[in-house]
Amino acid sequence: MRQFGIALLLLLCIGLNTASAAVVSRIAAVVNTDIITTYQLDQKLQEQLAKQDKQPSPAQLGALRQELLSRMIEETLVQQRVKALRLSVSDEEIETALLDVQQKNQLTREELEDAVTLQGMDFQAYRDNLAEQILRYKLIGEEVRSQVDVPEREIVEYYRAHLDDYRLAPEVHLSAITFPVSGKASEQERQKIKSVVREALERLRNNEDFDQVVDSYNLTYGATGSDMGNVAYADLNPEFLAAIEAVADGGYSDPVEMKEAILLFRINQRQAGGLRQFDDVKFDIYQTIMDQKTDARIKEWTKSLKTKAYIDIRL
Repeated sequence: MRQFGIALLLLLCIGLNTASAAVVSRIAAVVNTDIITTYQLDQKLQEQLAKQDKQPSPAQLGALRQELLSRMIEETLVQQRVKALRLSVSDEEIETALLDVQQKNQLTREELEDAVTLQGMDFQAYRDNLAEQILRYKLIGEEVRSQVDVPEREIVEYYRAHLDDYRLAPEVHLSAITFPVSGKASEQERQKIKSVVREALERLRNNEDFDQVVDSYNLTYGATGSDMGNVAYADLNPEFLAAIEAVADGGYSDPVEMKEAILLFRINQRQAGGLRQFDDVKFDIYQTIMDQKTDARIKEWTKSLKTKAYIDIRL
C-alpha cells in the first residue's frame, strides 16, 4: 500500500514538473490499482463534443463529463477482468474479423482502409479498436453468455406471443421488360413504340424465350429485361397491380404505359400470405431471447464488478 502511495505521488510530481504552462492533470478516479486522469477524461469529453452539432450548457457539460467518467470506470474494470482471465486476441482473429467486415460491406482491403481514413481514423487504430471489441466479446462469452440459458419452452412461448411478427404478406415474383420512351417523343413515335410493345407481347404469349425477345428489341428500341424478385402486393404501384391482377402464373400483363416507358410484366409465381413455420424461425427467436437475456445479465455483471471493486472518484 505504501509503494502504491509513492507511485501516486511520483505521478503527481511528474505532472507538476511537465505542465508548468498547462492545466495540471489530476486524478479523476482510482479503480482498484488503475488511475483515470482528468487529462484522459477531458480527451474523451472533447471526442464526444466533436460529434455533437450543438454546444451543451454548463449543466449538460457537467452531466456528460460524469457519464463519461462512469463509462471509463466500467471500461477499466472490463480491461482488468480481461487481464485477470489472461484473454488475448491473435493477429489471425483480427484478420478474420477484417475479412468479415469486408465481405459484409463488399469492400476490398484498400477500399476498407480508405473508408476508415475518410472517417478520420488511422487504420492501425481501427485494428486496435477491433481487437478490443473481440476481447470484450470473449469476456462476455466467458463471464456472461455462457451462464445464459434459453429453454425450448421460452422459444415456443415467444413465437405464440409474437405471431403477427411472423406473418408473411402476399407476394408476387415478377419479371419486366421496359421499353423507354423519350420525353421529347412525338405522338407518332410513341405510337410506333406501342406497336412494337404489342408485337413483343404477342411473341411472348406465343411462348418465345423471354431473353431472346428482349435482345431482339434492345439495339433498336433500348428494351431491357429485369427480374424484380418477390414484391409484396402492398408495395406495388397501383398501375402495376391493376395490370397483373387477372394474369395467371407464367402469363404476361397487358402493356403498362408510363410517362417515359412502356412495360410488360411476367408473373412468375404468386405466394399467398401466411404464417412462417416455427422451425423456420426457431433459431432467430433463440438469438433474440439470448440477446435480451445477455443484455440484462451484462448490466448485472457490470454492477457486480463495481460492487466488488475499489473505486475512489476524486471529482
